[in-house]
Amino acid sequence: MTRFIALISGKGGVGKTTSTINLAHALMNHGKSVLIVDANLVTPNIGLHLGLIDAETSLNHFLEKKNSIHEIIHTHDSGLAFIPASSSYNIFKNTDQEKLGKIFDHLNGLADFVLVDAPSGLGEDLKKILEHTDEALTVVNPTNSSLMEAVKSIELARSMHNTIPGVLLNMSSWFGSHEMASAEVEEILGAHVIANVYRDNKIKKSVHNQVPLQFHYPRSRSAKQYQQLAEFLCNVH
Repeated sequence: MTRFIALISGKGGVGKTTSTINLAHALMNHGKSVLIVDANLVTPNIGLHLGLIDAETSLNHFLEKKNSIHEIIHTHDSGLAFIPASSSYNIFKNTDQEKLGKIFDHLNGLADFVLVDAPSGLGEDLKKILEHTDEALTVVNPTNSSLMEAVKSIELARSMHNTIPGVLLNMSSWFGSHEMASAEVEEILGAHVIANVYRDNKIKKSVHNQVPLQFHYPRSRSAKQYQQLAEFLCNVH
């Protein structure tokens, strides 16, 4: 049975897209089939991060009944399968976001895991996603503003009957100065910090090269954190 996991955050800029891609690749390394869905129709980034800037077929095309589900699935050189959202404003403005939930019935059975890069905030588009996902993995930075917004995101996810497997703490500093520690994050959010990904130049390089971190730097400290997160999720059920 396919597990649908939404990656959520209270605010933008916390590294949710990068985390989605690297978690997907880590799950693949554990022998799982994975499909990424960019459900952020307003500011999509999955395609951009994987070298597909202007996709000819996208989630938008599916929602407008122009392409089938299999026609909008793309494959990265790393083996990652993903469904991008269109970066075109003209295509976006002609996309009915109310139809977003329709894609999920077509995704069931296509992979062991479907990871949904959800829009930040608490909008109706996020609610549409959470109606169809089973779990919500929260991505946060070790800052007060990120955590306070994440509290609301977690409450929303739970109200939509999503379980919270835990938290991915992202962009921590190596020395932990002037930021929230993992224990403080857990106390505020009421959820376990599964992995702590530090600020890492190797992540910057992988984003620039449009590849998952593990593809070029599998032994890096950050890559090992994503592997730890993947192992945890594989053992949850």
